[in-house]
Amino acid sequence: MLNESQYKTLSALIDLYEEKKAPVRGEEIADRTSRTSGTIRNQMQILHALGYVEGTPGPKGGYIPSIKAYESMGIEAIESPVNVPIYQDGEEIEGLYVEGIALIKVPHPSECAAIVSVIGDTKKIRDRGYVKIGPTPLNHIILKGAVIGRDDTRREILIETESITSIPKETAESFIKKKLITFDRDMGIKECASVLAECNIEGAPVIERGKTVGIITMADIVNAFVEGKTEGTVKDICIGDILTVDKDTQLIDCIKIMDKYSIGRLIITDDGKAVGILTRTDIVNRMME
Repeated sequence: MLNESQYKTLSALIDLYEEKKAPVRGEEIADRTSRTSGTIRNQMQILHALGYVEGTPGPKGGYIPSIKAYESMGIEAIESPVNVPIYQDGEEIEGLYVEGIALIKVPHPSECAAIVSVIGDTKKIRDRGYVKIGPTPLNHIILKGAVIGRDDTRREILIETESITSIPKETAESFIKKKLITFDRDMGIKECASVLAECNIEGAPVIERGKTVGIITMADIVNAFVEGKTEGTVKDICIGDILTVDKDTQLIDCIKIMDKYSIGRLIITDDGKAVGILTRTDIVNRMME
């Protein structure tokens, strides 16, 4: 069984190896653990003899953690891992990634906490700092909350969770309705307003010669009425700068596009042709099902 000093040394080796995906020099481990190179060299000889470390010779050589090293830390060695980021006060923490999430106090009516094990230096996380974790690669889980505890030796942080959400594993195609309402650029604004109201929708693509050239929303029409443009046509008020996504685009990627451009809807296309609309409301409703 490893003692505390060996545990910290092996932990630093795994962190450094995960960051660079290359053999780690003893001097790098010494800097990370605030020890001398001689001390690290002696510890590495012992860890190598115990089967926790492999050495590679040469000028670009160094130390590599073995599978046994990962197992001793409770970490699964993954050949091509997906790095799940951690954000602190809105900024991604460089070199720090999530290895696992365990929820605790789930049955409590007013509290929920999570223990998050990480790869990297947990000292980069401030106590009482606000963090966002995720999304995770498979279930697209996003966790937000305040850090209320930290164990730098075990590389764990305790989070008082504010919210936990999971984005459905779907594509934009699942939001396509049987019939897409579209408008011609020369349609009158009043007629357009009537169609939107009758169909109980907030917006629709504007089509010209089979091509999507814009989008018009109920908000655009209301603004037109306020400005006295009731006798105009769709082309006078529609938004021409539109964003589209292919029907096979993952929902999580659609959300990222919406966030990046601060928009509330995307036009879904199939082979370049508009076939549906995806809105933030659609996504929220699907997540509540």
